[in-house]
Amino acid sequence: MDENLKTLLLLNSLEGQGRKLWFALKRGLMSQDEFWKCSAKLFTELGITERTIVAIKKKIDMRWAETEMEKCLKLDIRAVGIEDEDYPAKLKDLKDPPLILYWQGNKKRIPHKCIGVVGTRRASTYGRRTALRIGEYCASAGITLISGGASGIDGNAHQGACISGGKTFAVFGTGVDVYFPQSNANLFREIKDCGALISEFPIGSQGEQWHFPRRNRIVAALSSKLIVVEAPLKSGAMITAGFAAELGREVWAVPGRIDEESAHGGNKLIFDGAYPLIDLKDFFETNTRESAVFSNDDPKADQVSDIDLSHEEEEILKVLRFGGGQTVDNIALEVKMSAADILKIIAILSAKGIIYSSGSGRYSANV
Repeated sequence: MDENLKTLLLLNSLEGQGRKLWFALKRGLMSQDEFWKCSAKLFTELGITERTIVAIKKKIDMRWAETEMEKCLKLDIRAVGIEDEDYPAKLKDLKDPPLILYWQGNKKRIPHKCIGVVGTRRASTYGRRTALRIGEYCASAGITLISGGASGIDGNAHQGACISGGKTFAVFGTGVDVYFPQSNANLFREIKDCGALISEFPIGSQGEQWHFPRRNRIVAALSSKLIVVEAPLKSGAMITAGFAAELGREVWAVPGRIDEESAHGGNKLIFDGAYPLIDLKDFFETNTRESAVFSNDDPKADQVSDIDLSHEEEEILKVLRFGGGQTVDNIALEVKMSAADILKIIAILSAKGIIYSSGSGRYSANV
């Protein structure tokens, strides 16, 4: 078993504390060998709680990571680590990207450019029909659709993509082997055929309430553009829209009646500056004209061959493509340039439309 994957599986199961240990490993503050020896003194110095230290020791003793990998193999689930080449680069725009993605389905990679669709579980007939049509339009345009697999808007959007021969990925708030809701079990099987089910939660994880906001940040990060179809003001869809806005993604909303609670969230987003989605045909024609890479399965195939880049510009673009959202300090660690020179080149690449601001002081590749 790959030692890095084994370590990431265990760290991922520890949630926030696991991320702290991963950073320690990355920064050379601890070796893999020291981690598996589980030194309480070292862990305490790194700020790990006593409760987590006990949990790590218990998991090591019971060979939790090895057992988890065996479950994956049995269920035909891939465990994709954060340093794996198949790991979606856009997730690295997050402050807390998943250390592991559990992946079950026919498609091995998520395209770099996707459209996310979210909304209420208690959708109106109009909302369901609109979500279904968005899925159909995505399929016709060769655009991959991302959503959360829930009943209502999510399920109808996935269904529209599947029945029209498109590609779609469902992000779970449970383990990928735990179908929630059960009423969507047949749909999930269809999604595995035309895309994949993905989750950061270990095999067998149930739908804890706190899991779903975590799931929402992944939907937001994977989406180049996020469409809110119907959503009350206080809803998971609005949380997803908030994440998307923070990450610099385009947020679109379908306008609704002002006397319908399920339309209040979308209408508020438009009031606050989201783009109103008033014509599906126009929206998809515009987006397919904007970027032919929407239909490209391989993010590494996005090219800027028509634009002349200097050696320094290519080096910075390479860092952003591989590592996702990065600060100037992060970039400086990878390339031999001063912060001042990096900022100048960032300004040039931004003007060329090759990179964009993906958060406070962070930059991401747009190609």
